[in-house]
Amino acid sequence: MAFKHYDVVRAASPSDLAERITQKLKEGWQPYGSALISTAGYGAEFIQPVVSEGSISSPEEPGNRPTTSAPSVAPEYYYVIALAGQSNGMSYGEGLPLPDTFDSPDPRIKQLARRSTVTPGGAACIYNDIIPADHCLHDVEDMTGLNHPKADLSKGQYGCVGQGLHIAKKLLPFIPANAGILLVPCCRGGSAFTTGTDGTYSDTTGASESSTRWGVGRPLYKDLIGRTKAALAKNPKNVLLAVVWMQGEFDFNGTPANHAARFTEVVDQYRADLADMAGQCVGGSADSVPWICGDTTYFWKQKNETAYQTVYGSYKNKTEKNIHFVPFMTDENGVNVPTNKPEEDPDIPDIGYYGSKWRTDRSTWTSQDRASHFSSWARRGIISDRLATAILSCAGKSSAFVNGTAGVVVPDRPVTTSESVIFYDAKKASDNQLKPYGWDGMDGRRTLVDDSDNKALRIEKNNSAKSWSMYCDIAADKAKLLLEKGGEIAVRFKIPENVNLETTRNKYAFGLYWRIAEWPGEGGEGYLSSFFVQTDKASIDVAYHHTVNQQKELGTFGAFDHDWHTLAFKFKGSNSINVTPVLDGVDGQAFDLVKWANTANGLNRFVITDITGSAETYPVLIDTVEVKANKAGAAA
Repeated sequence: MAFKHYDVVRAASPSDLAERITQKLKEGWQPYGSALISTAGYGAEFIQPVVSEGSISSPEEPGNRPTTSAPSVAPEYYYVIALAGQSNGMSYGEGLPLPDTFDSPDPRIKQLARRSTVTPGGAACIYNDIIPADHCLHDVEDMTGLNHPKADLSKGQYGCVGQGLHIAKKLLPFIPANAGILLVPCCRGGSAFTTGTDGTYSDTTGASESSTRWGVGRPLYKDLIGRTKAALAKNPKNVLLAVVWMQGEFDFNGTPANHAARFTEVVDQYRADLADMAGQCVGGSADSVPWICGDTTYFWKQKNETAYQTVYGSYKNKTEKNIHFVPFMTDENGVNVPTNKPEEDPDIPDIGYYGSKWRTDRSTWTSQDRASHFSSWARRGIISDRLATAILSCAGKSSAFVNGTAGVVVPDRPVTTSESVIFYDAKKASDNQLKPYGWDGMDGRRTLVDDSDNKALRIEKNNSAKSWSMYCDIAADKAKLLLEKGGEIAVRFKIPENVNLETTRNKYAFGLYWRIAEWPGEGGEGYLSSFFVQTDKASIDVAYHHTVNQQKELGTFGAFDHDWHTLAFKFKGSNSINVTPVLDGVDGQAFDLVKWANTANGLNRFVITDITGSAETYPVLIDTVEVKANKAGAAA
């Protein structure tokens, strides 16, 4: 369809806009796209583009001057935006959808399909098809059946209202005319990192709707990374622009202190899993793709201020990782951003809008805590405004973005490359044997097991009163390289589900020991690693063993659980013995190693062991173990 004329209608209020649009319709115009709400000046301004195919009956008016528009064409490629998290990231706005006006689709904005039809009772589609995006996207949780009591389903007013479509609309003016935006909806209401159920995952249908727990390797994560890759694979020109993440409320009732670490693990794994598609990431690498983390409603902060600061506060200090927090507590005037609370979402009959008050019970509302979710108008306005602005600020300030290429952005900080000194990966193992991978073991029982659809090496005591160990010899010059250039010791582990917490005493899980022949500076033997993991009747803790009878507490993973954890120790280089512990991606307090002479472990040998033969210890699952040193000439 070729439009001959284009115009813009501006108004100070929704009712004024409706009146002006009515007049335009009489003159032969029709709405094009949805109305926008601008808050750039004093107060709000409502803006509606309109178009006409033929002659128009009204004269040109100042400020409403028609111009000629080229015919619309299908996008040659798409900017991809992944949408993930829980309910406030998806279609939970309870006010009536307005697909003919404010929520109208745009031909340049698409989404990846999940359901069997594009809309309820509409055209058929299959998983990961590219289909039109509307107000109720194809997230893990299906909101299409939660209809407003005033909805006219024949007009497409089904389900609830989300912000995804509106984020995309506000980005359209800033991308090349031959490009579109492809949304990848992956949200699930009520999902969390520290509580919930895994559900299931299939490559042909994604995560099941019963999936309510985030985490590396879990179905919701597989859904997110799988659909992101599918979106990029549709066209080699497609570019991953951003991940919009809104999640945290349901971790208030889990273990808030563990949320930041679990989230960081997901970001790191997502970027690692996209390494093979770095050329389709804005900036030329997965690390250059920003994670835009949205706030929640005032209800949650008032409900539990401490948990709010723990969870949402952690998003605020991650800009160095290209993770950015977007606040939504209040608007520019300090007024709470509107929610589904009926008094905050009134009817506007003049434009055919009916608010959340009509949803009066569980069959129609999203939650009995009405203020727990943002309103439809908030999603059309301030929520999508701020998220779109953040995307432009973090990913749009480059010629590559403006010109429509992935491009390579010069990093703000030097990139450190490294080499593995030793490495064990259970996912690559075919059995419990260690020698084929350069390792060996003593005593204990080793079993290669399946866990969360991945393999892991389970190690535990035999019936004998002996400690177990797995070890790998390391050449002396590799220890010197680690000290000189810097590097890292890291292990990913888990305490199995069929093991209970010891509540009567401290209990070891495992230790990491590396005795070297030449201590930096003064010479002689010492330990680059003598760290261990144990429980203290409640938590999983990390400590440093630096003399026979002394230890230093280094940090905690929080309350005892059966989650996967990552423990790492970063070395600065320049022959420094200053080490930083990193628990689940979060840096702890750096400390200096103490020279300790102890011959219990072999020289120039890296050992994982349960430490003691005289007491019971926890079985442990090992995913990966790695010692890596920065390469010569790399930035330390």
